[in-house]
Amino acid sequence: MPTKSSLGKVEALLHPTIEATYDPQAMIALVPIHNDEKVADIGSGPGWLTIPLAKYLYSGKCYAVDVQDKMLVHVKEQAKKAGLGNIETIASKENQVPLDDESLDGVVFSNVLNEASRPKTLLKEGARLLKKSGWLSIVEWFPVAGKPEFGPAASSRLVQQGLREAVEDLGFTTLTSRQLTPHRYIIVARK
Repeated sequence: MPTKSSLGKVEALLHPTIEATYDPQAMIALVPIHNDEKVADIGSGPGWLTIPLAKYLYSGKCYAVDVQDKMLVHVKEQAKKAGLGNIETIASKENQVPLDDESLDGVVFSNVLNEASRPKTLLKEGARLLKKSGWLSIVEWFPVAGKPEFGPAASSRLVQQGLREAVEDLGFTTLTSRQLTPHRYIIVARK
């Protein structure tokens, strides 16, 4: 069974120093997002990426989707502190998001596919949610040899090329696939 981020790590997940290794604006700058879209942050955790997405989507809506209800409580707290009314929290099962087919303009998987027991199934679920010409963004950790300094275990990290091929097998066109930070890569694709 994959390791989910524990509730005990909420403060670490929201800590300002995380931006030193992954600034959410770097991801947002690379996706074809518009301020009036509906976007889901799947595997949102406590809302570290949801909040910047929702700020950008000032005329749209951001769905924070997570399997842990207690993480979604933190998203609501963060949204309230930021004065955001365009965030909706959704409790999901690991590979089943309770949203309609083709209901979203964008789907974000940030540091979550490495936690999924079946990452390709979760990707397929994200594809189901996207409208025609919708976009998908994946941020994951580069594989490493040995024990990593931080981030997920080496055994759960996903190879960038393999993940890109899985996305393209679902009918997506890759817009970019590149290094995002020294430890993470990004894949952006359009349906």
